Amino acid sequence: MFNELAQPVKIGLQKSVQILWLLVKIITPVSCVIVVMDYFNIMEAIASFSAPVMALTGLPGEAAIALALGFFLNIYAAIGAINALPLGTQEITILAVILGISHELPIETAICRHTGLRAPISFFLRLAAALTAGIFLNHIIFKFMGV
Repeated sequence: MFNELAQPVKIGLQKSVQILWLLVKIITPVSCVIVVMDYFNIMEAIASFSAPVMALTGLPGEAAIALALGFFLNIYAAIGAINALPLGTQEITILAVILGISHELPIETAICRHTGLRAPISFFLRLAAALTAGIFLNHIIFKFMGV
């Protein structure tokens, strides 16, 4: 009986350690790069450039880095950036919804192309849906609820 349980537990632990190591390899360097960018005022430049568009979603300009990483790399890189930014619960919720709808755009656009949907249409539909959801959350839900 013990051997029947030990093997699946061992396999599960090995897979967990592999996934943990993968996440550490992605999130740690991204967080470090964000901190260095902040130190050299690069984040401030990005924030001021992207602030007008980001304001529609209630996000600070710095959040554009997390969105770009999630849109074009992967969700874990975005998490690394989010981890390094001073964001509140509302902002993290908005980021999570936007990235949940439109993460890894190049890869998932290619996958959608195989279903018959043209790549540019897929790309812009997902991006528009994500930004619309972010704007909706910020202006309707959170303002209506008084958050």
